[in-house]
Amino acid sequence: MYLILVLLSYITSAVLSSDPSEVFITVNEAYFTTNKVINIKSGEKLSIDCASSVIGSDAVNYKWYLSKRPYTSQVNQRSEASTSRTFTVAANSTHTGYYMCLIQSEEGYAVFTPVLHVIVEYFDIETESAKKTIEPNEKVAVLKCSQINANPAPIVTWKKDGVDVRNINLDSNVMHVTGKVVDRQYNIEVNDLVILNYQDKFAGTYTCDVEATGTFFEGRTSTAKSYIVKTAASFSLMNDNSSQILFIDNGGKPNVGEAITLRCGACGYPTPSYEWHDTNDKKLQTSDVYEVLETSMIVKSIKAVDDDAEYKCAALTATSKSVESIRLTLSDTVPRFNSTMDNSQYNIPGATITIDFGLKVKGQIDISWNGQGLDKFLLNSDNTMANRGKLNLDNDNNVLTVENIQKNSSGVFQCIVYNEAGMVSQYKTVIIRESQPAKVAHTTASTPDITVKGNDIHSVRGANFTMQCTGSGNPTPSDISIDVPDSTSAIASSLVKVNNRHHREGKYIGNLLIDKVTEQYAGVYKCCSHNFIKGLKETACVSITLAVEERVSVTQHSEDTDYTLVIGNQVYGTTGYPLSASCKATGLPRPTISMKRNNDCGTVSTITKSNDIEIIQVDYANDTVCNTDSFQCCGNNTIQGTNYSDCYETITISFVDQEKPNDVKIENVGNLASDDSSLVSLMETLQLKCSAKSFPESEFTWEYRNSDSTSNTFQRLESSKFQTSETNSKGFTYSMLNTIGTAGDLFTGKNYEFQCTAKNIFGETSVIKSIQITSTAANQVSASVYLGVGIVLFITALVAVFVMYIFFIISSGKKKRADLGIMRCLICKCCEPKQPPVDRYQPPYDYKLLSLEKCATNSFHVPLYSHPRLVPVEPSDSFERAPVYRELEQMTIQTNSMSKYEQLF
Repeated sequence: MYLILVLLSYITSAVLSSDPSEVFITVNEAYFTTNKVINIKSGEKLSIDCASSVIGSDAVNYKWYLSKRPYTSQVNQRSEASTSRTFTVAANSTHTGYYMCLIQSEEGYAVFTPVLHVIVEYFDIETESAKKTIEPNEKVAVLKCSQINANPAPIVTWKKDGVDVRNINLDSNVMHVTGKVVDRQYNIEVNDLVILNYQDKFAGTYTCDVEATGTFFEGRTSTAKSYIVKTAASFSLMNDNSSQILFIDNGGKPNVGEAITLRCGACGYPTPSYEWHDTNDKKLQTSDVYEVLETSMIVKSIKAVDDDAEYKCAALTATSKSVESIRLTLSDTVPRFNSTMDNSQYNIPGATITIDFGLKVKGQIDISWNGQGLDKFLLNSDNTMANRGKLNLDNDNNVLTVENIQKNSSGVFQCIVYNEAGMVSQYKTVIIRESQPAKVAHTTASTPDITVKGNDIHSVRGANFTMQCTGSGNPTPSDISIDVPDSTSAIASSLVKVNNRHHREGKYIGNLLIDKVTEQYAGVYKCCSHNFIKGLKETACVSITLAVEERVSVTQHSEDTDYTLVIGNQVYGTTGYPLSASCKATGLPRPTISMKRNNDCGTVSTITKSNDIEIIQVDYANDTVCNTDSFQCCGNNTIQGTNYSDCYETITISFVDQEKPNDVKIENVGNLASDDSSLVSLMETLQLKCSAKSFPESEFTWEYRNSDSTSNTFQRLESSKFQTSETNSKGFTYSMLNTIGTAGDLFTGKNYEFQCTAKNIFGETSVIKSIQITSTAANQVSASVYLGVGIVLFITALVAVFVMYIFFIISSGKKKRADLGIMRCLICKCCEPKQPPVDRYQPPYDYKLLSLEKCATNSFHVPLYSHPRLVPVEPSDSFERAPVYRELEQMTIQTNSMSKYEQLF
């Protein structure tokens, strides 16, 4: 809706003086920026806050004003909505409009907030039906639809018998009134339908259909009016044949490049014809620029020069002509300023102040002083001269000048620029007070990386921070300079950026941006500021000391050489060669470093590398008698009176005998190596890895030969066929050999030998690997893989069938092993229900056993229930029949001998 200048959010929040007449009002522009338009349903709670803060005043008044336009300087065109900071109300149709809040302190300082547009939405349509009888030849008949209870304004469509009247050829006699009503004789309003020179064919059912717009009801439709139009029995005798234009419509405010339709509606007898004329009164015809359509004319593409162009619509009958001008107006552009001006200004009585509002896109301008017209600046409340200064306004350049300004002129000068597209504002708080010589203060703020103590800054190495100085005085200082310790250094010219163009709160703030602080930045910086009082230059300076600091850190500093190998905290040397092992302490201020040792081998020395690095080193001669040694390094430094220390873990020194590469081996890492380490398929890339253990580390050479060839000489690898790579890993070295392409592309024979030679300064070691190039190995391996997968799948299938069979048996109710068929031998007894143990002395059932008085001691399991001499008996009441027979199966009969057992049967 409106562009609200960023400056509004920058109004000062502090003052330099304790003078109670100095008041600073801060408007929270962010509130209005994010809520410039508030859409709310009728009946809901509307609450808007005059978001602001006031410093320097104990009493503040607030007034909310409501108007129908984005802004008006006419007091009688805006109504007072509330005298509270927060305006809260149950929204209804009367609360739609543009709100501004006037913030006013008891000292007289006042500022208008930006505009807040509130749209209270409602769509409450009840269809009204009516019958209308019109006499033939009646000059003007009006069907009303102007009073529609909806907001925002809905889209109105008139229909005859359900068809849009714009799509019915009614000879320009039936027209929907839009735009501006010119003639009030017939009580015509916008959205009414006029029927001219009525004929019987115009009879029918007319409806005024409306479609809601806005946020909450958009797209909802309803019929506002419904008319049944009939022809009267009598008719009007048309004596007046003059033409008369009833309404004109300029189509709204288009943007450049858009099309616009101009409309004109007139009455007369017979029905008037229409002509359209341009600004030169030339009759228009349909062309590339215009399209003429009787009651309307379309301008196909609006140009900037068309702004405020005037066209004419002429309605003609045989004896008369009616003409109305239609002015084409382009859409307004939201006003804006060239730049954001300083938000406050200090000066002394008698000075000349200039406020340049710098308007870029213009509109209507309203400049106020403390919320009132500039006439209040010149006059007191009793219309006498105020003696505040001589005021001059350059309207063309939007520059306000006040000469010989007095202390009673302190206040807020506000420039509001507005048009139909919106409103923007800038304002400056002007403070007039007695002169004060320039002062400067160190105002750098502490951060996690820097500590500020007075004019001393302690910064950690690598920090980013802003060194800041603030100049004050009246008039406000016009400059701040910050001198670095060495103005000729590269740091001063390239790494340090100075920003000293920032007015605020009657102060001048200078910033020195320091990026990634190093010790080169340390030193004394000088900030100076000045102003002029009665022509004399008043200068003030302050010195700032920057110290760059870093806590001590100790690290391993030993390095690999041809005869030395460093792995973590282990340092390996070669017997018979010198060795050096060391630690490094880093910090600011530069730390001290010490060493704790197990013996006195070697020579200890301390080396200062820079102002932040100290190194301690042990040198062992080539004839040292030590085979091993160990030591620990510790460092210390002091920062702002606090001692810091750090120690590195113990470093162990070992001397080993010199040796040539050993444990040299070649591995086939191809796809077939897992089956046979000598096999390489024709369809794969040959990949061999040679590794060696040695110190110093090895270098590799590769050679190969065809074992089936008569020539038994190894030959070097061709770069077009092979590629190699080496990797060193602290005492181990690896070399990878790859063919460029498949083995079948490069080798013609089947059997080859590859030789890898590892070499260091103490000698070399070679190893040979035999490789067989085969076309069937891949297939064989594939077959074995397929066989293995097949076996696994077969076993899985058997297990699945077995599980399904068991599930079937259990679900079918078969619980005895005999019921399981051939699977019974695979099933444990856990599938049968558990029974209580059988007590052979007191059985849980009754039975009759004949001729068993003389029983032997031998035991046999006998199926008792199957023998004719064993008679099952009904079980007792506490047991079921089925358990009786299951237990009978397992009963034991005691016999003394086989003969007795035979007699039993």
